Amino acid sequence: MELNERSRRPLISSYTAGKILLFSLVIFLSACLQSSFFSALAVFSALPDLVLLCVIGIAVYDGERSGAVAGIFGGVVLEAFGAGGDIMMLPLFYMLCGFFFGIAAHLLFNKNFISWLLYCIIGAAFRALLSVIHAVLIENDVNVLLIFTEIVIPEYFITLLLSPLMYMPIKAVVRPFHKKIEME
Repeated sequence: MELNERSRRPLISSYTAGKILLFSLVIFLSACLQSSFFSALAVFSALPDLVLLCVIGIAVYDGERSGAVAGIFGGVVLEAFGAGGDIMMLPLFYMLCGFFFGIAAHLLFNKNFISWLLYCIIGAAFRALLSVIHAVLIENDVNVLLIFTEIVIPEYFITLLLSPLMYMPIKAVVRPFHKKIEME
């Protein structure tokens, strides 16, 4: 009897499909903004990492599994847009960020604006470290001072400047999937 009941349940419910679709759309749009609008704008000659902010937001407000899946998708989309360079490290990096920030949000801090900023500061620092590692692995003659002044520090600060603007949209995207939990 139990076997028949299991076989009748759909593999992906409409709830899960809606969640996947909405989160994928948000990550894709943020990757498009990051790759097109902000690359043309070039504030401080650096691009903010909007996908990282989306992955952190999904992980904090929806959990580590959703954060990890969103991270893989975000990394693949950025790699497809050519943001990753020669080494495909972005899907792995974003997946780890989504997973560990989701766990940290569950175990350590409340899910509020201050903890969001703390996660963004830490995530942007790890992204800066990834940029340094990427530059060292790709380039033959590495000028570390130039890497920090031209790439790492501007990307870090422009990402952090945009993180408060991304807080409410990300929270608004995740919130409809948690109304049922809030009412109980």
